[in-house]
Amino acid sequence: MGPEELVGACLDEMREQDGLAVAGDVAETHRVALLGTEGTAAVLIGYALGVHDSDRDNALELFEASIRAALQDGEGGGRIGARFLDEAARAMRLPAVSERLDAASTHDLARAYARAGAEAPPELVQRLIERMGELTKAGRLPVDPDTEIERMSVLLDVDVDHIEHFLHGKLDERIGTLPEELRAAFAYEVACRDEAVCGRIAMYWLLDASAEVRLGAAEGFRERALREIVEPVSAALVPSIRNWMPADAGRTLLDEALAEARRRELVAPLPHPARRRAEIYGSIPDKWGTQMLRVVLQGGDEPALATVVTELGRGIAEAVVIPGMEAIGELLGSETFDTMIETPWETFEEQVAVALAEGLALERPPPAGLIDVALSCGMRELRPRAMGAEEWLSELDPDNEIDALPEPVREELIGGSAAWPDDYRVVKGWSGGTAILQDAMQESDEADRVKAGFFARLEQRREDWALRMLRSAHVLKGARNVDWKTFAGTAKAVVDGRAFETIPIMEYVWERTNRELANEELRRGQG
Repeated sequence: MGPEELVGACLDEMREQDGLAVAGDVAETHRVALLGTEGTAAVLIGYALGVHDSDRDNALELFEASIRAALQDGEGGGRIGARFLDEAARAMRLPAVSERLDAASTHDLARAYARAGAEAPPELVQRLIERMGELTKAGRLPVDPDTEIERMSVLLDVDVDHIEHFLHGKLDERIGTLPEELRAAFAYEVACRDEAVCGRIAMYWLLDASAEVRLGAAEGFRERALREIVEPVSAALVPSIRNWMPADAGRTLLDEALAEARRRELVAPLPHPARRRAEIYGSIPDKWGTQMLRVVLQGGDEPALATVVTELGRGIAEAVVIPGMEAIGELLGSETFDTMIETPWETFEEQVAVALAEGLALERPPPAGLIDVALSCGMRELRPRAMGAEEWLSELDPDNEIDALPEPVREELIGGSAAWPDDYRVVKGWSGGTAILQDAMQESDEADRVKAGFFARLEQRREDWALRMLRSAHVLKGARNVDWKTFAGTAKAVVDGRAFETIPIMEYVWERTNRELANEELRRGQG
């Protein structure tokens, strides 16, 4: 199947599906094909240059989802993601494309990269700068905060469910395209407005990826405190939020603002959640280290689903609360529900706290949606908790029972890892990354040497593999599943330096990575 047919089939699937994150689901289903088929990126970009219709919108969403998948592939040690991004960058340089990059197309493609968390190609950035005046005039690229806020002000009184999310999303699209020096001013101007919804947006921006936006939001909160227009819920959130921010100028300013709010007695305890936690689920980390944590909330006007997605070693990727029976139904009817394991609240909260610390170690605050999750789930004391492999082992096995077992029993635990791919569908996808395998192949044609080179490269990620197993053990132990000991016992062997080739699950990882590379090569040959 060529790139045009592949993209067309994906767009057909998107039209047929109805629900949340359709583009992400389609991109995940056809990940290898979309990233590995030469010409796919160019075809998707071609749709962005076309007539504004539903196909163009869907193609842009699919392009964004594919960029996100490409980044994830690279983080997992793959190479097809990098090829996809390179192809997209090359396409921007082609005269046939660059001549058709009008203001709207330039803005929408740049926004796709921004939303996916990727750097836009230099050619696209340059075109964005060239189109600055045209985009500003059209209201697509604001450079005057006052004008833009006035333009948005008509929405402040609109009776829309979750208006704060709606406005935050709309304003985020604009602030993301601003020059750095204007971001803080824009966030400050929004945060200082009298409307209560602007106070909540300021809380969201305290967790923005941009240090300039965080600084502007913190200054805006201080101004709200001085004017005594801080909303009780927002004030109650700030003591928690400051613990979720990188230790930079934004947090220092927020501490000053918080002290001012306390002097004026504007800070109150967090309100009790309107709903109760009914069911709590966690997953084992997948091949990229991504883990899903979900809470079904009952009560109030309608039930809701709180979701936190973590990425091993990189922090929290997503946090969101979706109200309504539709969200619950999608959870129960989805394929991923089969991979979810019911766990106690303590497991959920600790996994989130650890992921929070991992993100902050990279100076990455969590998504703004964590505020809603904390409010909805009653997470009153959520603080980052740094946990390495040794700390996880102590948490799971505080009395060193595994270490005290006879050697044959410990070997049995490690041998039990051979059954994980059959018993846990997520583990079936565990892979070392095709890029690592290809690097090993470049050194030798001999199978034994390739295998040795592969495992030698995995040595640099020994801690990561141990953490993957330990996070799995934590979920399983919370669920009172006895398999937690096989995961913890195998992780301990990894921490202690046992040769990877003598650990059954790592032998499986070697075999799985070979199959993935063969699949990529087959797909490339067909393309």
